[in-house]
Amino acid sequence: MKIPAPMLALALGITALAEDDGKLTIEIPSSVQATIAREKGDSGKVRDFRKVNEPDGTTYIIAIVINEKAWELSLDASGRVMRKRLDTGDGAPRIVRIEALPANVRTTMQREAGAGVIGEIELIEQKTKYVGEATFGKRKYRIEVDADGLLLNKEYLGEDE
Repeated sequence: MKIPAPMLALALGITALAEDDGKLTIEIPSSVQATIAREKGDSGKVRDFRKVNEPDGTTYIIAIVINEKAWELSLDASGRVMRKRLDTGDGAPRIVRIEALPANVRTTMQREAGAGVIGEIELIEQKTKYVGEATFGKRKYRIEVDADGLLLNKEYLGEDE
């Protein structure tokens, strides 16, 4: 005799539990939540969240997108911003095809290669940036800004003695 699964569960006294959606739940201190909310504002979205246990304490690494720009935040357990960095994606050279080069660059490459075969072409983008240190009370930060005034990186350096 076949008994439907719900009836069998009732007959055996098994209670059903809510299904786990497979996501890991991390307890986030309210100070960290407040900093994330302040940094992302109303229009920002959290793209990634990681909790890293380090020898000197817990660090929270959050990737947020604000106005189509990707940022990476590193927060300590008390919610203090240890690092705020614009993810420019130019950490390494990009490989491009010769067809994608601007006409004048393609002409020069082909002229200089002559009868040779042009292999991989790397696009290395480097922008002007300004780097300075700021002290807030005893806390020291390194601040990097591009030529247009856009914040690229803000990093906690430690306490001033």
